[in-house]
Amino acid sequence: MQLKKRIYTFKILIINGLFFILFLSSCKEKKGIETEPIVTDYPKGYVVNGASNNVSIIDLNELSVKNIIQMTELGRFPHHINLSTDGKKLAVALPEFDFLLGHAALHNATDKKGGVAVLDAQNGNTLLKIAVPSVNFNAVFSPDGSEIWTASSTHTGEMFVYDANNGMLKSQVTLGADPSEVVFSKDGQYVFVALGESSFVYVLNAKTRLITKTIKVDAFPTNVWAGSDDKIYVENKVAHTINIIDAKTLTVVDYLDVAFTPGQIAYNQSLNELWICQAGENKVAYFERKNNLWSLKGSIVTGNDAHAITFTKDMKRAFVVNQKGNTVSVIDAVNHTKTKDISVGSQPNGIVLKE
Repeated sequence: MQLKKRIYTFKILIINGLFFILFLSSCKEKKGIETEPIVTDYPKGYVVNGASNNVSIIDLNELSVKNIIQMTELGRFPHHINLSTDGKKLAVALPEFDFLLGHAALHNATDKKGGVAVLDAQNGNTLLKIAVPSVNFNAVFSPDGSEIWTASSTHTGEMFVYDANNGMLKSQVTLGADPSEVVFSKDGQYVFVALGESSFVYVLNAKTRLITKTIKVDAFPTNVWAGSDDKIYVENKVAHTINIIDAKTLTVVDYLDVAFTPGQIAYNQSLNELWICQAGENKVAYFERKNNLWSLKGSIVTGNDAHAITFTKDMKRAFVVNQKGNTVSVIDAVNHTKTKDISVGSQPNGIVLKE
């Protein structure tokens, strides 16, 4: 009987010892987590790659691709990218058409459909996929993040407004032939879209979703781009011109002629410079307004086919997407010099920053 008690006591001591060792181990693990936290967030640049069917995520501190969001199962030829105001969601158009094939090929692609993918900006998960009846050029969140606007790039072009949370169609507005990029004014009051087979930019009221005004511009406007100065810049590839619309008065207030085919446009407010991608070339030109005229100050060599451009919040750096070069050029905006080329996916066509 005495021997059994000793064995029992010995077992209790062993068990207690094991619990004590486990307790010490768990304490050490907790201490390690507290003193060495894992950094899961960083300033990002999202680059959509049309031929790779993915999004490259660039670490803006390291200036290198940190991760990739694969979109193969969502659709083909993802085109342009937009970040919600709260920085939580991304919207990407899924046109099922390669816009590099050109205007004529688009008109023959009547069987192609469009779409919108809504992605989680933090982890890349797909939150929503919306079917659009026809090929669409881009998709953009409303300023409050409740809606997604996109237009069908067809001869009977229409504007579609979807609920950003469930994908339900809220409104459908008939526009005209070949609408392209859809952009909001800085205050979110108006929506602008150029009609490629006309001489007009259409303005819609963001609340009523009705056409408020048609603004006369140069013939065959190809795109509109929203500037940080509350101006809308109209890209006219055929005429080699830029029309500038005041987003408050809804009138053309300025213009400039260029000696190249213009691509995407961005305004640097701190430098008072207008930067324009030279479509199909490896340059970005920058202009300055003096004495009521725009004058060319210079150009910066980027990569093959400078296609899209954006500035950081402090306006000190520019990121240029080179569609045929499969790179993003990092530009020191103040010194007008390229500092680095970042390799991304195949045929990148759009970029947005989350700082």
